[in-house]
Amino acid sequence: MKNFKKLVLAFLVLVVAAFSFTGCSKTSTQVEMEAMEGIREQNIQSIRAQTEQLSGLFLQATYDDFMMYKAQGAMIIGVTFDNDLASRWKAFTDAHGAVTSAVVDEVARHHYEYTGRIILTGEDNAQMALTVTYDKTGTPYKTTIQDYSDDSKLTFGERMAVAGGNTIIGLLTVFTVLILLSLIIYCFKFVNAAVTPPAPKKEASVSVPDKAAKSGPAKAVPAAKKEDDPMLDPALVAVIAAAIAAAEEKPVEGFVVRSIKRVKTNKWR
Repeated sequence: MKNFKKLVLAFLVLVVAAFSFTGCSKTSTQVEMEAMEGIREQNIQSIRAQTEQLSGLFLQATYDDFMMYKAQGAMIIGVTFDNDLASRWKAFTDAHGAVTSAVVDEVARHHYEYTGRIILTGEDNAQMALTVTYDKTGTPYKTTIQDYSDDSKLTFGERMAVAGGNTIIGLLTVFTVLILLSLIIYCFKFVNAAVTPPAPKKEASVSVPDKAAKSGPAKAVPAAKKEDDPMLDPALVAVIAAAIAAAEEKPVEGFVVRSIKRVKTNKWR
C-alpha cells in the first residue's frame, strides 16, 4: 500500500513538472513573438521616417533643382535609385506640373521587403502614387508611379456614375464574348463541310434489252401481275413440265419452264 502511494505521488510530481515546462515554453515563445513584432514595428517606423524625408524633398526642391544637384555629383541614396527617382519625378511633372503636396499614405512589409507610398498632388490638382521599395536592410532601391484617385472625396452621385460605368463596361464585355463564341460555333458547320469529302452519288442502273437499246430510249412498261396472266398458273406449269418429262423420258428436275406461249394450231410444240 505504501509503495502504491509513493507511485501515485511520483506520478503527480511528473504531471506538475510537465505542465510547468509547457507553461515556460509557451511563455518563451510568446516573448519571442512579441520581440519580433516589436522589431518589425520599429522597422516600419524607420521606413516611414525615411519615406517622409523623401516626400519632403518634393516640396523643398523642384525637378530642375534635383537634376542640378545630380549634375553637381550630389546623390540622395545611390546612382541607381536617383536615376529611378528622376524618371518618376519627370513623368509626374510632365503630366501635372510641379508637386504642390506630398503625403505619406501607407507603409507596409512584404516578406523581406518594405514599401512606402507617397501621394503626390500636381498643379492641376491631379494625384499620382509614388511607391518606394526598400530591401530588408531599409535601403531604397526602386520606385514605381501610377495614377491615383481618392474615392473618399467623391460624392454619392460620382460614385454611382463610376459604378454604373463599370457595370455597363462589364455587361458589354460579357455579351461581346458571348456573340463571338456564337459566331465561332456557327462557323464550325462550314469548316466541317470543307474538311469532309462529298459522298459519291448513286446512279440508277436500268437494264435495257439489246433491241430496245438499238431502236431508242427504253420506255417504262408496267410489269404484269401473275394473277392477271393465266399462262403463269403454277398448276398449269407443273402439268406441262410433267408432260414434257414423260415425253422425253427424263426426270422433271431436268426441265425449267421459263415461258408458256399458246400457238394457233392444236398441236403442242
